[in-house]
Amino acid sequence: MKVYDAKSIRNVCLVSHGGVGKTSLMEAMSHTAKATHKLGKVDNGTSIFDTRPDEKERKMTISAVLGFCEWKDTKINMIDTPGFLDLQGDAKAALRVVETALVLIDAVDGIQVGTEIMSRFIEDNNLPRFFVINGLDRENVDFNKIVNQLKENFGTSVAPLSIPIGSGPEFKGVVNLITRQAYEYTSEGNGAGKKIDIPADMSEKVDKMRSALMESIAESDESLMNSYFEKGELSDDEMKQGLAKGVANNFIYPLLSVCATGNMGADVLLDTIVNLSPSPEVRKEIELTDGQETSKTNCGPSEPTVAFVFKTISEEHVGELNIFRVFSGKAATGQDLANPRRGGAERPGALYIMKGKEKIEASEIGFGDIGGVLKLKDTHTNDTLVAKGSTMYYPPTEFPEPLVSIAISPKSKGDEEKIGVGLNKLQEEDATFTYEFHPDIHQSILSGMGDVHIQIILENLQRRFKVSVDREQPKISYRETITKPVKYVEYTHKKQTGGAGQYARVFIDLEPMERGAGYEFEDKIVGGVIDQPLRPSVDKGVRSKIVEGIIAGYPIVDIKVALVDGKTHPVDSKDIAFQIAGREVFKKAFEMASPILLEPIVDLEVTVPDDYTGDIMGDLSSRRGKISGMEPKGKYQTIHAKVPVSEIATYSQTMRSLTQGRGFYSKTFSHYEPVPPDLTKKIVEKTKQEAEQESA
Repeated sequence: MKVYDAKSIRNVCLVSHGGVGKTSLMEAMSHTAKATHKLGKVDNGTSIFDTRPDEKERKMTISAVLGFCEWKDTKINMIDTPGFLDLQGDAKAALRVVETALVLIDAVDGIQVGTEIMSRFIEDNNLPRFFVINGLDRENVDFNKIVNQLKENFGTSVAPLSIPIGSGPEFKGVVNLITRQAYEYTSEGNGAGKKIDIPADMSEKVDKMRSALMESIAESDESLMNSYFEKGELSDDEMKQGLAKGVANNFIYPLLSVCATGNMGADVLLDTIVNLSPSPEVRKEIELTDGQETSKTNCGPSEPTVAFVFKTISEEHVGELNIFRVFSGKAATGQDLANPRRGGAERPGALYIMKGKEKIEASEIGFGDIGGVLKLKDTHTNDTLVAKGSTMYYPPTEFPEPLVSIAISPKSKGDEEKIGVGLNKLQEEDATFTYEFHPDIHQSILSGMGDVHIQIILENLQRRFKVSVDREQPKISYRETITKPVKYVEYTHKKQTGGAGQYARVFIDLEPMERGAGYEFEDKIVGGVIDQPLRPSVDKGVRSKIVEGIIAGYPIVDIKVALVDGKTHPVDSKDIAFQIAGREVFKKAFEMASPILLEPIVDLEVTVPDDYTGDIMGDLSSRRGKISGMEPKGKYQTIHAKVPVSEIATYSQTMRSLTQGRGFYSKTFSHYEPVPPDLTKKIVEKTKQEAEQESA
């Protein structure tokens, strides 16, 4: 496989709302560039970029996939990402390793919630973007309406470069406004546009839109502005140079017109990528970290290797494949590299250039390029391969916190280990879900970005690891504590069954501590009323009861126990006796100290269009939420609130319903606070009923 110089590489990521046609566009670009023999279709399951069985079944991208083609001596790496909101983590990771984002816009529906979310990710990475209006052959297309909508949302930086000839079923080609060249496409779908004269009824529109484009380019550069004022126009070369500079500086967002399924306009898009997308050389330096401190390092082909793994794929009968971007130096077969994030060493074996599921062997992946490597010892998503001896790595992608949780258990006894193994494997491919056993509620909790995300995970667990699970609503991780101190509480443990008996008498003080303080034990005995070796036994007994809980079976927190007095027997006092006494005296004291339940509270950030702010705030208030502030973000408002976990089990569905799918949110654990008394009573009663049912 040819090794490309960085100046001849373009790295682009395709993002959009779900169902806009990213995979179809990658098929069209690949086929136009003769990287594939035929034009694959998503609808009939022939796309080479839908590599998973569930992608073919659902007709949607579930996992990011890499492809490439060569166009005019330039290698174009393309990353197709999921558009469904539950699966946005892959897009977030992929946007960190490219220089350009291709944002697909539906020719009928225009800007959708996925467009808005992806735009936030693009801005986080300060990336140039192209807007690509797709589906221009469909009914009810209004090109001008979509352009105006884009300009209204993203400003006058949106600059049409190619416009459609005809629309709906009459769509047959595009006009390149830079070259004033028109292209017509045939039904063969090979992507080769035939040059034609600009239709007479479009001449005036082309002139008007070209003049507007010229003005946008002139405004992006002072010297071009002066030239424009002097001559009244810009030359083709000035337009091209100014456009490239404007795109690189995020001052201009080119807009192009395509029909991916009919392979119309892909050739003009490929030209635009080659001419306007920045090459990897624009990254002069990157920021690395050792987990504590950060520093900047130069990028270049002769610099030490820095290769970031942004995606891991586990293929049956093949093994684990890591997809990586080389930010500096190169990755070569047999090269000694380090993985400082995990502290291990790696020596890459087979390296590949990826085209969907197809793997093309390569001896090295050069600076600025993207490739894959099989069967590394212990390297996965978010790891960095660096030159041996280096301790610095590329900062991991910060994936959003999972939003929806379910409790799972195996349908068949003995499958617990298989569930763990399977989900660990799946988690190496998808870092946006978590799986953990919670001993306080005695449940294994699977958490994902939404209901569809969780369903996909469980389907893959069944398909690939032959494990089926039962699912139920997770219990809430409540905590127990006290609200007042009690002094000198006594308990005596006596047991005489013949032979050696058991005896222990203890006195404790119990007091509440500030929230988050945990548990503290203090030995305040003066003298030898309890032998020194037996005093820690009281602490052991208290700790065992803390784990079990007292009023509702939840762990006890934020308390201080002081051992203040006691009595021993010269023969019958022993460790077990003082453990039992410790448990029982603590239980007695706890019940005297006005115990309460604490519930977990999360910080919720809900971002919605202005029109839905009132509905969302009303809904949060009905969930016992406390609004702490609002932050305007363009036409959106971000509402900050603290809400009990018990109130947001179904919040994902409600929020999307209230905002017609245009809202999104994130959550992080905040703190614990007291449960209202009326709810406490219900929780305690429910806990007792469940305990009785389990023991029956």
